[in-house]
Amino acid sequence: MITWSMILGFPNNPRRDLVEEVRWIGESKFDFVDLFLEEDKATPDSIDTGEVKRLLTDYGLDTVGHTPYYLPVGSPSKPLRSAAVHEAIRCFEVFRRLDVEFVAIHADWPSGLFTVDDGLKFQIESLNFLTDEAEKYGITLLYEPTISKENRVENIERILEAMPRLMLLLDIGHANLNNNKPVEFIERFSDKIRHVHLSDNDGSGDLHLPIGCGKIDWHETLRCLKRCYDGTITLEIFSSDRNYALFSRRSLKEIWGRV
Repeated sequence: MITWSMILGFPNNPRRDLVEEVRWIGESKFDFVDLFLEEDKATPDSIDTGEVKRLLTDYGLDTVGHTPYYLPVGSPSKPLRSAAVHEAIRCFEVFRRLDVEFVAIHADWPSGLFTVDDGLKFQIESLNFLTDEAEKYGITLLYEPTISKENRVENIERILEAMPRLMLLLDIGHANLNNNKPVEFIERFSDKIRHVHLSDNDGSGDLHLPIGCGKIDWHETLRCLKRCYDGTITLEIFSSDRNYALFSRRSLKEIWGRV
């Protein structure tokens, strides 16, 4: 069994001032910032990377990168895919200046008349180009399955098999939707996981609840994760009251110590 000192981070809220967000994360004694480069206060054009880097250094914080979840890298429209790729590369430039090693890109499946095979083709075209570009910036690209019903183990496996250099960001909350079980993803992709997001839900949607406030079996999930994984974990708890994030950190550490 893997034994390790838990490396826990927290994301900035991109609707708030990034400098203040980094300061709260540092003062709350997290280990890293999961940097969400999104509208409207944390876009590549709007942030002061020099000031952010200074704060990261002052607080001893590492950084994981997170491109906008809404980039249409799997759109049926080639011009839209190209625009999404361009926007992701703008994020890569910021992440390079902040010495970020791992950066997430999100699954994007077309709807309507388009099939799973179409979605695989569109995404792989974008991801092949982005993986090449990420390497130029010293970045390892991570694929994050989202809340779509197409994000099943077998489809994610097809993406990763087609792209050996692409690694996985496993969001436990997402993996609990659409009648999936998080442990199935952990066990199947243990050799590809490079980062993990944790939040709770009741299976009805991506609720980003505190640990223990939904229906995820955390003892089973964390027992499996502890056996298979030894990397960074982001507490992706979305609430205006951040005491819930601190509560979740305590709960996570307590459960981790028992499983």
